[in-house]
Amino acid sequence: MVVVSRSIHIDASVERVFALMADPAARAALNPFATPIRVEIENGAPLHLGSVCHYRLQMGSRIVDYRSRIVEFEPNRLIVSESEAEVPFSIRVEIVPDGRGGAWMRQVERFEPTDGMLRDAVPTTTLNAALRLAHWLALYLDLDAARWLRGRLEEALSQRLGDNLDRWFEAIRAHLEKAQSH
Repeated sequence: MVVVSRSIHIDASVERVFALMADPAARAALNPFATPIRVEIENGAPLHLGSVCHYRLQMGSRIVDYRSRIVEFEPNRLIVSESEAEVPFSIRVEIVPDGRGGAWMRQVERFEPTDGMLRDAVPTTTLNAALRLAHWLALYLDLDAARWLRGRLEEALSQRLGDNLDRWFEAIRAHLEKAQSH
C-alpha cells in the first residue's frame, strides 16, 4: 500500500479553500501534471455526500478516465473520495482554520500500486535496473527479500507522487492567495 500525505498552509479562509477543493474542475485545472479534458459532477449538482465525479485527464501521453464517489463530506472541513479506476485509490482532504484567518489543508492518498507503477517509480539507471531485476528474481528465490525490495520501490513511488502533490499544492496556494489579494 502506498500512502502519500502532504499539508500546506494557505492565507485564505477555510471557506475559500474548501470551495476550491469541492470544485473538481477548478481543482483539476490547477494540477501541473494533468490537463483536464472533462471533469464534472454527475447531475451537475454541487459536491455532496454520495456525489459521483467523472474525470478524463491527459497525463503526459496517456488519457486517464475514472470516476470517484464522495464517501465522507463535511462542509468546510472534509472531503473523502474513493475512485473507480484501473488502480483504485482513496483521497482524504481535510481543511482546518489556523486561528488567524488562513487555513491548513492536508491531503492523504492511498492505493495499491501495480507492478508497472513500481517499475516506473524510479528513474532508468543501471543501479535501478539492477534493483528491478533483483526484485523479480527475489519473487522466485526469497520472498522476504522481495517484500523488502517492493517496500523500497513503494517508497520511491510515494516520494515521487509526494513531490508532485507538493507542486500541485503550491499552485492551489498561489491561486487562492492571489485571488485573496484582489
